[in-house]
Amino acid sequence: MKLLKISAFALTIALSACNNNKSEPAQTATPKTSDVVIGNYASSDYEKRKEGYDWVGVMVTKNNDSTVHISIRSRADIKKPTCTFDADAKRLNDSVYKANVMGKDILFNFNPSQMSIATARKEDEGILNYFCSGGGSLAGIFNKTTAPLDSIQIDKAKLK
Repeated sequence: MKLLKISAFALTIALSACNNNKSEPAQTATPKTSDVVIGNYASSDYEKRKEGYDWVGVMVTKNNDSTVHISIRSRADIKKPTCTFDADAKRLNDSVYKANVMGKDILFNFNPSQMSIATARKEDEGILNYFCSGGGSLAGIFNKTTAPLDSIQIDKAKLK
């Protein structure tokens, strides 16, 4: 009887050792860049570019799963370019990316057909004028385009 109890005890220990219940620490998933945000966007005057209107284009390319590179260029074939900007922006959620530029947070909000640019804090809006001349600003709404931006009109400053 004693041998039976010892055998049962040993069998219980052996079987419980097979059941490895080690819990892995929870991993924080890095938000992944959505392919929806990748592409070209343009200000509303882009459609009237053949009539001489000034316009601003935004090119969004994927760096990795959590960041994008944002290049902003303006028309430069008729006069000096209005806006030039380059920054990497980190994904905050499915539709919002953030770049910290000169200590200010710039937010890039995306939906399937548009993107908008604004600062996280109203008092930081002046940073959006810094990258433009003639009273221009990066702030605003930009429409997604299906074709590349006009390569003849766009500022050819090196895209980073």
